[in-house]
Amino acid sequence: MGEAAQLRLKKIKEIKDKSHRDRAGNEKGLYVVFTGTGKGKTSGAMNLVYRHLAHDLKVAVVQFVKNSEAYPDGDRLMLTKLKSLGMPVKIHTLGGGFTWETQNPEEDRKMAIAAWEIAKDYIQDGDINLVVLDELHIALKNEQLDLKTVLADIQNRPNHCHVASTGRYAPQQLIEAADLVTEMKKIKHPIQQGVPAQKGIEF
Repeated sequence: MGEAAQLRLKKIKEIKDKSHRDRAGNEKGLYVVFTGTGKGKTSGAMNLVYRHLAHDLKVAVVQFVKNSEAYPDGDRLMLTKLKSLGMPVKIHTLGGGFTWETQNPEEDRKMAIAAWEIAKDYIQDGDINLVVLDELHIALKNEQLDLKTVLADIQNRPNHCHVASTGRYAPQQLIEAADLVTEMKKIKHPIQQGVPAQKGIEF
């Protein structure tokens, strides 16, 4: 490596180090949104769960729409196993299934409201470090929950608490309120080639 290149890398390191120092002490609870039509929204939120658990930080996961009896959801199964091993995680799968499966919009709405009451309690709990609201955006799109109420409860979280919500069609109000937003874009998906959902990939 030439001297000029070494000097350039040294300067970059100095700038990066200063940036890290300047941000130190500004930690706060973040609101994170995973949305878009591509795969990986729940997976992204679950990665935050595993990182928190690795540091012995308390986590709660509330799954909207998804039905615990519909299929063996790998995320739910893993978190249940981790909880049985003593890790500080709570998991609730409280949906009836997607609307074309349930055929009962009023019952879906009641289940979503009940799930939100549980989620709100976790968000307000000073001992919880991360609350994941899986498929919240779908419940909102289907008008099963009041957006203003949901947004207010998320914004009124304790200063240290992170909240992550997932699902297609995140409302613009949630996107604007979030600290971090990731949109998953579908480029290709095996379902387009006639490949069914598979264990370890989709669930």
